[in-house]
Amino acid sequence: MSTQQKDWWGAPRTITNTIANRKISWLELFSDLIYVVIIHSFVENLSEHFSLQGFITFWVLFLFFFNTWTNMVLYFDLHGVPNLRNTCFSLLQIVAVAITATFTTDVFAGHYTGFILAYSFNQLIYMYLYLQTMISDPLHGTTARPFLISYTFGELLFIGSIWAPTPVWQQGLIIFSLLIFVSTVMFESKNFDAEFNRRHIPFNVNPAILERYGLFTMIVLGESLADIIERMAEAHTHLADYNHFVLALLCVIGTWMIYFTLMDERTIEAKRYWPVSLFRGIHRFLIACLTLQSFFISQALTTGKPVYYHGLLIVCALILLALLALTRPALFNVHPLPKAKVVTFVIGIGVIGLMSVVPTYLGLFVVDFILVGLGVYTWIDKD
Repeated sequence: MSTQQKDWWGAPRTITNTIANRKISWLELFSDLIYVVIIHSFVENLSEHFSLQGFITFWVLFLFFFNTWTNMVLYFDLHGVPNLRNTCFSLLQIVAVAITATFTTDVFAGHYTGFILAYSFNQLIYMYLYLQTMISDPLHGTTARPFLISYTFGELLFIGSIWAPTPVWQQGLIIFSLLIFVSTVMFESKNFDAEFNRRHIPFNVNPAILERYGLFTMIVLGESLADIIERMAEAHTHLADYNHFVLALLCVIGTWMIYFTLMDERTIEAKRYWPVSLFRGIHRFLIACLTLQSFFISQALTTGKPVYYHGLLIVCALILLALLALTRPALFNVHPLPKAKVVTFVIGIGVIGLMSVVPTYLGLFVVDFILVGLGVYTWIDKD
């Protein structure tokens, strides 16, 4: 093969070949679009299977899909280059994720085989990509090799669950393999410490990755808005319907304002790898709570049932707690959230908790007031 052909196909970028002020590519933006449909599918299926089993299924599916998203985000950031090879595999991964997403309803119904096979194909794509990074950059084997070994073991358990003797065994193996997938990087932090220190790689979350998290958050908030508008279009005959519509919108607007005011231009740096991994894990939890917020908003206003209202109160409080966990610790924040703001957020969380004893729509009004108020406060008093 000629040099020109090699350049045309390309090779993964080495981990030390960092790109200063990297911008998100159009390919990355396009790859995120598939998650719009996936988030919508989660909300719709959870509304049809609202039970303990359905709730567990939501978390399992969310973690599976978000793990794929995280692995591809990190691959783009550490090894991505604008060549044909990167484009082809990224598009193949988009197709694989789309196919996997078609089995979401089956998983909620308790049928797992199609999802297991589709997700395994999807996962093998980026396992192959990470294998290639180790081949082209042998020093990267310090972290890539244990990662691939762990994922291979997890995949064997995951695929093997198809032949589990009982549904309980199958569910247990699926969850165990998921725990392997989502915890591998955290448990490998010492390997990352060794490689990053030896190769003088900073322990940080660069602005491009923070922007990708922000874009995913926008996808979830967009799903909330779409669901609110869709339900309003179905029933808007009374003034009360418009009142409920405004309450729902303000809840989303307040959440949006707080998130993007706190996360805008935030600098995440650490002295070791595990705090960086912890930051990503908290962000994953936050986005899951935002997805649940979308579900509970629509259900609370449509049905008026207390269980959905209390669910909304819980996830709103958890969202604020997660934002504090992302912005306060000096462990990974160069500029931690000031103590005065932390106290204000804690008071807001406490008031949200007290709303569990008041009528639904009065409580929602107070929650909206808190969220929008905190959003305005953080914006005016932005450091």
